[in-house]
Parts: sequence; structure tokens; C-alpha cells
Amino acid sequence: MPLEIRRFNWHRDRQVVLEFQYEIYEANFPGFQVDKVFLDDYERQLRTATRQAAERLWVLDNRGAVCGFIWAALITSMVDRCVGYIKNLYVAPEWRRQGYAKKLLATAEQWFRRKGAQKAALDASVCNEQALALYERCGYQVSRLRLEKSITDTAGR
Repeated sequence: MPLEIRRFNWHRDRQVVLEFQYEIYEANFPGFQVDKVFLDDYERQLRTATRQAAERLWVLDNRGAVCGFIWAALITSMVDRCVGYIKNLYVAPEWRRQGYAKKLLATAEQWFRRKGAQKAALDASVCNEQALALYERCGYQVSRLRLEKSITDTAGR
């Protein structure tokens, strides 16, 4: 039976989506450790998102068990009046490579179009090769690069 994509329900889905953050953040940001402070902040952001007309969350539901989600938002940038932005996307390992991430992306993109966005955007970690390949297969292209430098050393290199 195919999984269902439905709107996120704060009371029913929140805890599972919070549990997904361990894999999402620890896999995409080597050395980062999800802790209570991070989860509390993420939970507050989720709660705020459920109350915003410019944000929407959907879950991938397997007979009542959440096995993925997508968090989408409408944003304004310096060069675009309305961009659909994917804030977070996750599919549990046992459901990957079956087209569910593509379906979640398509759900968000359809919502973006209905809301007047001209394009969709997202950020991805370069260490997550599977995610990068998925986004490319779905038509996403690199339009900007974010370069980072550690400035924690005192030598100023």
C-alpha cells in the first residue's frame, strides 16, 4: 500500500519529526550533536510554522506512523519577491529510493505555485550525496555557493 502525504498535525506528529532531527543534522553537519537545547528550539520553530500562512508542513504517513516529512515556506529574498523554500525534507531509511521524497517535493512545489512563487529553492549539505542526487533528478540546479571558514582559531588564518 502506498504511503499517504497529509498535513502535519502538531499533537500527533511533532515528536516523530523531532526524532528525525538526529539523523538530519548529525549526518549533514559532521561533528554536530543534537541536544535538548537544539530540539527545544526546533520544536518552537515547528510550532510557529504551524501558525504561519507562509509556512506549511506535510508528513509521509504509513497507516498512522510518520516515516518522513517536508517543511516548506514562502520567503522573500533580495532579488525575488516570492520564493518557495524547502526548509527541511526527510524520509526514513527504509522508505528511501521509492519516490517518496520526490512526492513530498512535488507537494510543496504545487503549494508554492498556488501561492504565487516563481521558483523553489533549498540548501543542501555537500556531504549528503544522496540528497544532492535527488535534488538534481528533481530539476534543482546550483545557483549559489555558500563558502564557510572556521574562525575559531586565534591565528587568523
